[in-house]
Amino acid sequence: MSPIDTKEYLNFVNASLKKMDEGFYDESLIDLKKVISSNFFKKLKTNDQLFIRKRISWIQLTLGYYDEGWNNFVYNWIKDSHKFKKIYEQNNSIKYLINFNQIKKNEKLLIWNDGGFGDYIYQLRFLVHLVNRIDFKIYDSKMSHLLKDKDLIVSNSKKFDWHLPMNQLPRILNYNPTKYSSFNYNYLIQPFKKYQQFKNHVALCYKTNTSKAKSIDYELLEKLFFEKKNINFLILSKDFDKKEFSFLSSFKNISFVKNLDKSNLFIDTFNILNSVKYVISVDTAVTHIAGYLGKKNYLLLRKPGSFYWGVKEKKSPDYPNHIILRQKTVGNWISVIDDVIKLI
Repeated sequence: MSPIDTKEYLNFVNASLKKMDEGFYDESLIDLKKVISSNFFKKLKTNDQLFIRKRISWIQLTLGYYDEGWNNFVYNWIKDSHKFKKIYEQNNSIKYLINFNQIKKNEKLLIWNDGGFGDYIYQLRFLVHLVNRIDFKIYDSKMSHLLKDKDLIVSNSKKFDWHLPMNQLPRILNYNPTKYSSFNYNYLIQPFKKYQQFKNHVALCYKTNTSKAKSIDYELLEKLFFEKKNINFLILSKDFDKKEFSFLSSFKNISFVKNLDKSNLFIDTFNILNSVKYVISVDTAVTHIAGYLGKKNYLLLRKPGSFYWGVKEKKSPDYPNHIILRQKTVGNWISVIDDVIKLI
């Protein structure tokens, strides 16, 4: 292949990925399928191949092509061995689980959290479908204190045959919302009632430290606070700079929680969300905790969003009390804020 052909091919790949980033999933999927079936794809570096497969899996899962999507999703963690380095150091014979057919009688599975806290809350629901199928435990993490069954938590991988990242659970179960529609499984601790003073408040989380694209510029919230003066908003975002805090504090219908989650990750947030009237949140752990607790949640969603939320759906197949408000164009939060103002 000539240098000119190579440049044209890479331009085609980048254009296909850009279509995905702009929310044109159907078009992007057609193009990326052409990419992975080409001879040029075989000549790419392994990490580049895995990156493209990862993007395809997101599109396929978002569009509801679960069999194909999970098949490509299996490649996501092959390149991320550094994330389970500690586990491997404790047990260098432990193996990465690809599917249930690999597991033999009396073998044990260690499930670990890769760091996505919202993913952790969401994926724990799938444990109920592992019971009686395999002996498993969960590797200790910053979120362990929220897990109800402390006997599931271990801090050493020595006695395990297999390991798996938490967010790979739906893949090995071949998750499809039409097959897994019931998650009546109480896997988190019982909420405390210490925050009943917020029972007439609406919890608001407008940003996440893990993604700028998922977060809303605080100044865009002025219209919400001004037009909904009758609503008491409780801010569940953290780490404000002086200008941001000054802006938020200028509204009389805004409250904060001092030292939020200082003792343990999300511990105050978890209990507060159980007490408030309802929740307004961007796509972060707050929305998954609210979903677990069955709270009404207006989910303010970027375009494109995670495959959890589909493409056009206004309701979530996972959380029945979620109302999804989506960006109409990439990066445009103004229309989303206008939508939530009309609904609350």
